[in-house]
Amino acid sequence: MKDFNKLCKQVEALDPIEYGTVITAKTAKIMPALRAVSDEPADSVALLATFLIASVYADGKLDEAEYLLMLPMLKLFFGEDFDYERAKAAVKKFRAEGDELKRTANDLIDLLGLFSEELKNDIITVCLLICAVDGKITLKEKKYIMQLIK
Repeated sequence: MKDFNKLCKQVEALDPIEYGTVITAKTAKIMPALRAVSDEPADSVALLATFLIASVYADGKLDEAEYLLMLPMLKLFFGEDFDYERAKAAVKKFRAEGDELKRTANDLIDLLGLFSEELKNDIITVCLLICAVDGKITLKEKKYIMQLIK
C-alpha cells in the first residue's frame, strides 16, 4: 500500500468485468482467513462487514450501488430481510454514535495484525472496491480506509 492514491485511481478506473473479477477473487481469499483466526468466526466476518459499511458511509451517504454490492454479505450477517432502508438506518445510527466508527476501525486494525501483508492488502482493496462502485472514492472514504494502512 505504498502508493495509496495510485491504487485508488486504478480501482476507480476498473471496468465492471474487471471489478467483479477482482472483488470475487479477493473475497474468496479473505473470508476463509477471517474465519480461521477467531474462536467466533462470525464475529470476525461481521467486523469486516461493519467496517465495509462504515467505509462507504464515511462520506455521509450510502449509495444504492454500494449497498447492492455488499448485499450478499450483509444478508449473511444480518438476515435475509436486511434491505437498503435498514442498511441506511443502521449506518446513520452507527455514525451518530461518533466514536463507534473509530472503535470499529481500531478493532479491524487489531484483527489485521493477525494476517499477512498480502491478506491485509486484499482487505483494504475490497474496502476500496466497494467505495469505488459508484466510480469515485471520496476524500472522506480515503481518510477512513487509510486508518487500516497505518
